[in-house]
Amino acid sequence: MTLDEAYLSRPELAVARHLQRAGQWNLALDHLGTAEASDPVRAALIAEVTVDRFLWQLGDVAPALAAIAALGDTPLATLLTGQVTYWGRLFSLDLPGLDADPVDQFATVLDAPELGGWPIFWHAVSTENLHGDTPTATAGYEKVRQWARDTGDVLLESYASRHLATGDDTVPLFRLSVQQRAAAGARPQIAAAQNTLADALGDTPEAAELRTLVAHTAEELGISWLRRG
Repeated sequence: MTLDEAYLSRPELAVARHLQRAGQWNLALDHLGTAEASDPVRAALIAEVTVDRFLWQLGDVAPALAAIAALGDTPLATLLTGQVTYWGRLFSLDLPGLDADPVDQFATVLDAPELGGWPIFWHAVSTENLHGDTPTATAGYEKVRQWARDTGDVLLESYASRHLATGDDTVPLFRLSVQQRAAAGARPQIAAAQNTLADALGDTPEAAELRTLVAHTAEELGISWLRRG
C-alpha cells in the first residue's frame, strides 16, 4: 500500500480511496477510469484497488497482474506482486508464473519510503505463515506497531494489534483491532477482524452475533474466504 497522503491530497483520488476502504472496489475503479502514462499516482491507486479486490474476492487474477505490470519496475509493483503471490500460497491457488518467495520479495522493499510500514507487515506475516518463523515475525509486528503509532496509520496499527495478540491479551487486542479498523473506515478489514474475534470468543452469544455480521458483509462485498459454508 502507498501512504494515504499520496491519494488524499487529490480530491478525485481521495474518493476512490474511500470507496476502496468501503469494499466498493468496482465503483472505485469506475471512478478512476484509465490511468494516463503521465499520471503514475492514479496508476498506483488503480493497481492497489485491483489487487485489493482480488485479495478479498479471490476472483480472476489477470486484472490485478495487468494493473501491476502498468507500474513498471517500482517498489509498489514489487509489494503488490508479493501480496498476490503470498495470498496464492496461503489459499493454495493456481497462479502460474508467481513462483518467487514472497518473503524475499517483501524484503527488497522494506526501506521504500513511499510504502511506509506496509512492507514490514507483509514481510512479517509471510515469514510467520510461510516459513513458520514466529520470533522474526513478532519483531516485525512490533516494528510495524511502533511505525504506525508514530505516523498515525491506524489501519496499519490494526494489523499489528491483531497479530500481536497472544495469551491474556488475545481478546482485548482482537477487540482493539476491530475498533481501529472501524476508525479507519475499512469495512472488509472490520469483517475479518470480527471473524477472528468471534473465533476467539468461542460458543457465546456475542460470537454468534459477530458471525452474523461477518456473513452479511461477506455476502454483500463478495468476500469469498469469509463466507461460512
